[in-house]
Amino acid sequence: MKSPPESTRRESVHWTVRMNRRNRSASYVLLFVALGSHLLTIGAPAWGWVALALNYLVYPHLAYWRARRADDQRRAEMHNMDADIVLAGMWVSALGFPLWITFILCASGCINMVVFHGGRGGVRFLLNIGVGIALVALAVPLHWHPETDLRTTALCMAALGLYLFAFARDGYERAIAQHAVHAQLRGQFDEIRSLQAQLREQALRDPLTGLFNRRHLDTVLAPMLERCASQGASLSLLMIDIDHFKRVNDTHGHAAGDAVLQALAQLLLRHVRPQDVACRLGGEEFMLVLDNTPVAVAAQRAQVLRQAFEALRVRTVECELAATLSCGVAACPDSSQEPRALVVCADQALYAAKKQGRNRVVVHAPQARGF
Repeated sequence: MKSPPESTRRESVHWTVRMNRRNRSASYVLLFVALGSHLLTIGAPAWGWVALALNYLVYPHLAYWRARRADDQRRAEMHNMDADIVLAGMWVSALGFPLWITFILCASGCINMVVFHGGRGGVRFLLNIGVGIALVALAVPLHWHPETDLRTTALCMAALGLYLFAFARDGYERAIAQHAVHAQLRGQFDEIRSLQAQLREQALRDPLTGLFNRRHLDTVLAPMLERCASQGASLSLLMIDIDHFKRVNDTHGHAAGDAVLQALAQLLLRHVRPQDVACRLGGEEFMLVLDNTPVAVAAQRAQVLRQAFEALRVRTVECELAATLSCGVAACPDSSQEPRALVVCADQALYAAKKQGRNRVVVHAPQARGF
């Protein structure tokens, strides 16, 4: 049976366990050297050296082993940190509270607690250090020997400096990793927004012609009419229908009919201004919304479109097609100021154009005029 990959085993260990194992293993070696220098100075017995080796060389590995196999690895690691400080309290009290040793053990322990527990970590540190001191006080009388020799002092300073360096490096690496995650999330968020914009655009576009659909027309027409009414301007609708389009589909096939629809759509796009709206309503029906355009100008533009489409030749693989269109024109405020009513007026004008023989433009009026 194959063992799991190293990356899988590593990812199964909580990051606090991995980080503290690395920091504990490195800093405890430095503390072993610093405390060993003090034990050498005071002429400590052999059991003191054994205790030092067990605490600072063996214990880090036991702590990691225990946390890694716990069901709740983070909680187990927090208990390991409690044990770190209890043991530190025992060492400083057993050695007579040497100032530099006491300082580096208390400073490093307090920093760890505050980082993982916030302000409560300071209280937790004091409780744990007090427990360590109390355990020693139960066994032997406490004494006071704050002095350390120059060698031990220098080693303590080096150990503290290297500990702070390692701690700062971990903070930097985590900040960089967090920044990378945030950048990735921002990129994903921007991609999602772009996809949402594309979906909104697709929901408002006719897939065959690329023109806006009826949904978009229903959304924009009312606000455009309100703006024109408030500004005292005109707005015109051109309702367009390809003449005898069913005959094109029946004779030449739907692919040819699609080509004719696309050709008309491209023609409309070439003749609209940025403020105009070109829509395919469905089938062979199209609509142009001409903003700030009086009915006379709209009729002239419709005539230009009609003539351009009549002259257009649509080439397919099998044949060349020509078609004509009919157009009904209605304007606001001449015909109506209400969206649905204005569309109905344009449709009525289109019906009149069809009735009068097709391939013409008719303006909605009490007495419709043909061109």
